Amino acid sequence: METYSVHKVIGEGSFGRALLVQCKMNQELYVLKEIQLPKSEYRQEKSRREAVLLSTMKHENIVAFHEAFEAENLLCIVMEYCSGGDMLRRIQQQKNKQFRVDDILKWFAQMCAGAKHIHDKRVLHRDLKSKNIFLTDNDTIKLGDFGSACVLSSSKAYARTYVGTPYYVAPEIWDNKPYNNKSDVWSLGCVLYELCTLQHPFQAPSWKSLILKVCRGAYPPLPGHLPFELQLLLRQMFKTDPRDRPSLSTVLSSHRASRLLRAHLPSQAIQAAERGRRRNPDEGKKVLQHLQEKSSIQTTTLEGAEVHGEDRAPVPRRRWAEPSETALQMLANASLLSTDDVATRVPEEGRRRKRWRRDPPERLLSLLGKAELSPTFSTFVIHREGAPLVGPLSQPQGDDTDGPEQEVAVDDYDRLQPRSDDDDTDFEEEALCDWMGQLEEMLG
Repeated sequence: METYSVHKVIGEGSFGRALLVQCKMNQELYVLKEIQLPKSEYRQEKSRREAVLLSTMKHENIVAFHEAFEAENLLCIVMEYCSGGDMLRRIQQQKNKQFRVDDILKWFAQMCAGAKHIHDKRVLHRDLKSKNIFLTDNDTIKLGDFGSACVLSSSKAYARTYVGTPYYVAPEIWDNKPYNNKSDVWSLGCVLYELCTLQHPFQAPSWKSLILKVCRGAYPPLPGHLPFELQLLLRQMFKTDPRDRPSLSTVLSSHRASRLLRAHLPSQAIQAAERGRRRNPDEGKKVLQHLQEKSSIQTTTLEGAEVHGEDRAPVPRRRWAEPSETALQMLANASLLSTDDVATRVPEEGRRRKRWRRDPPERLLSLLGKAELSPTFSTFVIHREGAPLVGPLSQPQGDDTDGPEQEVAVDDYDRLQPRSDDDDTDFEEEALCDWMGQLEEMLG
């Protein structure tokens, strides 16, 4: 701490404090985040995870890591200072004045570019919300707060333990199902809706109503003056089945809204989004030419013509052999398998694929319906009667919005990771964490 002079406290929460500091050597302003280290060595390693993750995220739309150190039982993470504040405060400052469409597209395109970089490194942010999205003095977007992030072990991995903010939680998480990078896509859809309407998409008078709205994907429509492509994109980001949601790579490269978004991104970000989506045209021409030459050589050889200036004897064409009588007899006696038989066939035990249930999460709804819970930025807190769940944008927010510090189960490094569009929902369950059972014990 001797290297920095503290200017003021700019935020407090369950994690600790965020301080605006100035480096005594170069006079630059930074944000220093203090995290109280637990006594357990295992939990200390988990607390250091944010510093490790942030140090690996080098992208123009992610808060830059400066350094990390430990002092007086505190983990101190020094990072880039975003003088424009967070997006939640910017939305609240608008009051009833809507953002310009170009500003919405520019900010959302930068959010997607930063989040895609995270997913490419097999990391889930798990707490994407307007309060964790920051602005620089020239209105450039920076994603921050990796305290809830988790690392996935492979492109086939998934996560089950969730920590984050209820208003931005995807329906598969409310229903205690495994989730992947598509849960971050849902959260970014909530932020996009806030930019378009200055309101949160899911608001309700009770927890049960809120969860039902989220699980059904029911939200008020966007204003009619917004581009149709943007409205279509939001509908698809709010698909209740994560397999139907586009990945961020798709959003930036091949979605109908990608043309509008890419107009606000540098060429390097566009190339990164399209990498792997299509082949180089020159490479395609070389492959086609090679196949044509190969086909020409084989044809000439088969017809016995001169090849490369040499006389060669004609090569007889290969012909299909007549089918054997044994094979014909076996096929004649075999029964045909109809499409109805295929539809009703039960897979072998142990190879049965898991399917998404479309029914509402009755167990969770019953549990939360009996508890008095607070609609704050914390996940579960006992709440006084009378205040409806009106969303984080419907009332003034202070600095202390994360609620009291709670014991949170954290995923192991070797359990989790995002995936490509082709396989990012074909996960198989290996080890379950019954967090709903733990919730029942906590609520008595």
